[in-house]
Amino acid sequence: MIGRREFMGVLGVVVGAGAGGLWRSVDGGRETPHRLRPPGALDEEDFLAACIRCGQCIVACPYGTLRHDDEGRLSDRGTPYLVPRETPCFLCKDYESLRCIEACPTGALEDPGDVESIHMGVAVIDPKTCLAFNGVVCRACWHECPFPNQAIRFDSLLRPVIVEDACIGCGLCDKACLAEPSAIRIVPTVDREGGKP
Repeated sequence: MIGRREFMGVLGVVVGAGAGGLWRSVDGGRETPHRLRPPGALDEEDFLAACIRCGQCIVACPYGTLRHDDEGRLSDRGTPYLVPRETPCFLCKDYESLRCIEACPTGALEDPGDVESIHMGVAVIDPKTCLAFNGVVCRACWHECPFPNQAIRFDSLLRPVIVEDACIGCGLCDKACLAEPSAIRIVPTVDREGGKP
């Protein structure tokens, strides 16, 4: 039989571990990858400070790309993000300007000047699951890329290679990938550069 002091010590450990686990599930934990932000988003820290969570960019998106964060980190709650495998950023190809940026009332989304200057993230290819790396001729990602031969090129064996400086992170390649799950993922710029959560 354990004494009161030992029982309280064990209880403290259990309660502390439970509270920590609850906080991690609510807050998302610091090691959780960041959300992929809309085009023109400020650096993550500045974006979170400037975004008032109004949802106007989400409503303005003509493709239904943007979502309202309701389950990520507490600091992210209510902010816009996208999941490119489901609905990538189509870069408002049918419009004269980026609608989400026009709708933003606070400047959390800034006009990059041109589409090539957008830096949402960078595509990363998994050679273990990419069809082209496994003997299947596939160019699906290249065909969907808004900058073929610039952001995605082929090596001598006709395997896709991402050119990081030219990739804007729109996710069109991720959506187009024929592998399941996708052999391409888009790493948000903040995670790529080791930015602060």
